[in-house]
Amino acid sequence: MTELTSPFAKPYPGLPVREGAPPLSRPTKEEIEAFPAEAQQLLDQTWADQAALLDQFNLDWLEGRHVLLAGATGPGLGGALATAILGVGKVASLTLLSRDLKKSLNFETGKVMEAQAEKTGLRFRWLNDGMALEGKPLENLLATLKENGAERVVYFNTVAAALSGLQPEMPPVFVKDVDDEGLFQWQLTPLDEKAIEITKFVMGEMAVRFPQVLEDNGIGVEASVFADWRGSLDKIGRDPRQREYGRQGAYSTSLYLPKESLQAYTREHYGSGKVVMDIFYPIMRTRALPLIPGGMTMANITDTLMAKEGIRPVRVPELGLGALDRVGKALAEGYDNPFPRLDSHDTHLDEWFYEVVARLNNDEDSDFYYKRWM
Repeated sequence: MTELTSPFAKPYPGLPVREGAPPLSRPTKEEIEAFPAEAQQLLDQTWADQAALLDQFNLDWLEGRHVLLAGATGPGLGGALATAILGVGKVASLTLLSRDLKKSLNFETGKVMEAQAEKTGLRFRWLNDGMALEGKPLENLLATLKENGAERVVYFNTVAAALSGLQPEMPPVFVKDVDDEGLFQWQLTPLDEKAIEITKFVMGEMAVRFPQVLEDNGIGVEASVFADWRGSLDKIGRDPRQREYGRQGAYSTSLYLPKESLQAYTREHYGSGKVVMDIFYPIMRTRALPLIPGGMTMANITDTLMAKEGIRPVRVPELGLGALDRVGKALAEGYDNPFPRLDSHDTHLDEWFYEVVARLNNDEDSDFYYKRWM
């Protein structure tokens, strides 16, 4: 048996251990009642942030184009892309795919987007029966695109649906996190075969098969654009023989799985004449982040490191503009980087980050007491 030398493969002494990953929580009655106003405020604030930055990005290429966004409701990257496109108002049509519970913030943002498009006269459709490679949801989408006159689309996939846990035969991984009671550590637990398959499929295999399904049904795809995070490239973090094993938390164990499909598809199409991009983003404070073990803690420590270095954080609204700008350059100016980096402002902090996390503790007299770092 391999000797485990990684500090992330054994529990940190003295910290409470919890097995698994953060649970999905149901919204309270009060939260549900607040969602419509929160959704409106979210879109207003996102657009205000974007409008102040528009002169730094070229979104003229959107004029006359048909855009298809999968996973584009709510406060994440997809929502920022949709908000920018609605705000600029140049597209021939915008179609959103999601699968949101009716009592959710994401669902309410979809309704706000619908209302905004209606006011401005933008051709907009929101289909809330999810993304599919066949069956009724696909038929509905194809009918909508044809109705909009969309012979060609620019396709963005920002779907978030993956499970955090161990694959078979892998050693344990411990991930530090914080809640109201203080610092603790998650012990990631094994995923069954079905959970692994879902994790690979929805964000990965289905995402990259989708453009061909559209093409097979008479819809040309001008560009296919995916979302990635640099933790998915950290192969050394997946190797139990290395000291670095587990340093990416759940990205070292399962969350990298769908990204492998995105990266393989992007490499395969580089130089083919098709525009395919897998864009790397920094940690984004979205609704999916608290569902990743240690996700919010990771974001908070990174913000501290950036503050110490005098680096300006780049938030979700601006990242949406950055993505649109890069895709426009690829379609209109011959920009041909298949793996654009919108995270280059903080990538060089990674080694520092790992050392801080490995030492983080709940001793108030320690230099690495967790409250000093977030």
